[in-house]
Amino acid sequence: MARVVIVGAGVCGIEAALALRAREPDTKVAIVTDEHDHFFSRPALMYVFSGQMTLRDTEPYDRGLFARLRFERIRGRVTALDTSGRQLALDGGGSVGYDRLLLAVGSKARPGPWPGADGPGVHSFVTLRDLEGLDAGARPGGRAVVIGGGLIGVEAAEILAHRGLHVTFVIRESWYFPVALEAREAALVAEHLRGHGIDVRLEAPVQEVVRGDDGSLRAVRAAGAEIPCDLVVTAIGVIPNTGFLEGSAIHRAPSGAIEVDDGLRTGVAGVWAAGDCANVTWIDGSRRPEQLWYTARDQGRAAAASMAGDAAVYRRGAWYNSAKFFDLEYTTAGWVPVALDFENRPVALDPDVRTWFQRAPGAFASERVVCRGERVVGFNMLGRRWNHEPLLDWIHEGRTLDWVLARLPEAQFDEEFERRFRVLPTAQVS
Repeated sequence: MARVVIVGAGVCGIEAALALRAREPDTKVAIVTDEHDHFFSRPALMYVFSGQMTLRDTEPYDRGLFARLRFERIRGRVTALDTSGRQLALDGGGSVGYDRLLLAVGSKARPGPWPGADGPGVHSFVTLRDLEGLDAGARPGGRAVVIGGGLIGVEAAEILAHRGLHVTFVIRESWYFPVALEAREAALVAEHLRGHGIDVRLEAPVQEVVRGDDGSLRAVRAAGAEIPCDLVVTAIGVIPNTGFLEGSAIHRAPSGAIEVDDGLRTGVAGVWAAGDCANVTWIDGSRRPEQLWYTARDQGRAAAASMAGDAAVYRRGAWYNSAKFFDLEYTTAGWVPVALDFENRPVALDPDVRTWFQRAPGAFASERVVCRGERVVGFNMLGRRWNHEPLLDWIHEGRTLDWVLARLPEAQFDEEFERRFRVLPTAQVS
């Protein structure tokens, strides 16, 4: 009987396993994982750290799922792949054979490139093991430095402050999160973070993680200043967790991401890849991984269809996401242009791109609507809860700015005491 092996028990791997079982009731399905016996929601790890949830609370399925659907659980870390023999080597010395293989191995934290970054006291916050290490090291009353201005960084700052540490948030760019926010939005977020006691330092590139003669963590040197600390969290992005493929026949991009076609097939017969570890084609034609929960979910389902023999093609739709900066709501949908490049230089926009923006006076709330020509193409919304589905519908329908502004209240979640959207006289178009 044919055997499917899925490496990775995150949302991508589990969704693929569920879809394959529905299509192929008798196929043997084995899931290889070295993190946890059960599928859990990785975005909820911050609530586990803060004590608001247990790890079991983050498991969306009952613990009988594997037995009920006859999934074989293989505990171990894959160390090598032999595609000619269709064998996976495990760290314990054993091996696993497959007929069809899905690599859904996700990503891991990008290591800090600075002198002193490799050693005790420096943590990441991506995996369950990262959480366990950070949980053991974060002591109330301590001093923490969080390096990197993205969503993982702000989550780390929040949970450390909640535990009672003094947190300095070090960001190399001119403003917080420039790949998603423009300067006015970032200023609003930074003001909000400072209101929660976070020491936010902008334009502060890190030069060194300073250690004592005994190797113990002493400080972080950023923008020429030493910031004393007992703990560091690096949140400077993630990289595909594909080092075990070194020397294999699987083709990878320089970033380490696995190259796949539109059906999420690698260049090797019988092997597929999906999720954070796979290079897919974006709407602008570029090739890079998508590092979102829902795209990993969708890729897992598409990979399962492809593995089952369908002429499946993975195409992501318009971008959307939601998050929180502490208790500040954030919703984005569609195309929102990047304001700074990776060298912290302003990015010039096409002349047909216009931006409508307003900030509510005396409140941590703003709305930004991006237009290309007469059509609305993107939204960035802070401080209120928005439903991304009508926003995406309006983008797909090619609605105009005036049409959208007249109907934006329809996209708000109806929450008690929440201020309803209205166009303010201070709104700007640029």
